[in-house]
Amino acid sequence: MNLSKAIQHLEALAAGMPVDEAQAAAFRHWVFNEATSAELEQLAAAHESLLMAAGGALAYDSAIAHNILNNLQAFRDTEAEGLIEQETPVVPMRSRRNYWWGAAAVLFLILGAGAIWFMRQEKSSPAPRVAAQPLQPGGNKALLTLANGQQIQLDQAATGQLASAAGVHVVKLDSGLIAYQGNSDLVEYHQLSTPRGGQFRITLPDGTGVWLNSVSSLRFPNTFTGSSREVELSGEAYFEVAQQPGQPFIVKAGAVKVQVLGTSFDLMAYEDEAAIRTTVLTGAVSVQAEKAATTLGPGTQASLYDNSTAFTISRPNVEEIIAWKNGQFWFGKTNIRSIMRQLTRWYDMQVVYQGNVENIYFEGVLSKKGTAAELLDAIAATGEVHFKITGSTVTVIPGKE
Repeated sequence: MNLSKAIQHLEALAAGMPVDEAQAAAFRHWVFNEATSAELEQLAAAHESLLMAAGGALAYDSAIAHNILNNLQAFRDTEAEGLIEQETPVVPMRSRRNYWWGAAAVLFLILGAGAIWFMRQEKSSPAPRVAAQPLQPGGNKALLTLANGQQIQLDQAATGQLASAAGVHVVKLDSGLIAYQGNSDLVEYHQLSTPRGGQFRITLPDGTGVWLNSVSSLRFPNTFTGSSREVELSGEAYFEVAQQPGQPFIVKAGAVKVQVLGTSFDLMAYEDEAAIRTTVLTGAVSVQAEKAATTLGPGTQASLYDNSTAFTISRPNVEEIIAWKNGQFWFGKTNIRSIMRQLTRWYDMQVVYQGNVENIYFEGVLSKKGTAAELLDAIAATGEVHFKITGSTVTVIPGKE
């Protein structure tokens, strides 16, 4: 395959035309093994042209491709300036050309296959497939608990009004989104909870949009009164806060309190993670703890580690931070233990370790739509770890099977 045929293949995908596996395999081989950086740049430009011509709506997931392609040049500029961090035990790739594996990951996503690789100098040969019954991916699942103790299983509820109290109505829209409508002087607190394998989106009474990740809960009032709008979070959520000058929006999560007027940010406060992380996408937030405080702007993150009295400030890849909301697992120099924690929340499985896996790191992007066995297959293909699945328990073992 050459560049011209690769672009034709991309055009066929964008148009939703069926593509046989042989052609798809040839396309992937060309991207990974034959294409030059200049050719991949032209392929990226072809994607942009298709995206513009289609008004942003392509048959494949153009949003994923668009976001990653937009980051490629900045990534290459950083590498060229010698600013790519080389952390032990992560071994950097051999050459500039290998940094174009980011583009290859995009094209795998376009094909719906996903891509992941071990960060090392030499490529590993594929390991045998994980043999097990598939653990199915999660979906939109949540439980809403009202002030009177009534519980509503939202994924099973019919479209329309679900509950009503003191002039405030809880409504399930045609899109599946839960919204609060109406006003009241009587403040009651509700709680939205997601199980393992569940996530959900809700619009709060003030118009703030909240995406709740797996194994998370949000406590909020049925109406916001007074000088502030306060909610409590356990787990992880992405917020798009409605602007209401004079009534700041406050999220309490463990030892951290985040205050905003109108912005979008992600707050991760799982008990089994080493830090509470606040990441701002737009606007600005004030982050406070018992003995620390800081202000964050777009693209910055504040992490409060266990037993720490100060925030650690960084500039992460925000696409990676909110990938969970967009149907992806995005791993950037991520330890296998951290990866497995994410998978357990989505696939409702237990994980045990056999052997030392502390120094095994991966980088890549995978779809959350696949079964657990399919994702574990992709990781095992690096040859650095393999897995055994017994019922809902996954054993992680270093090395090839």
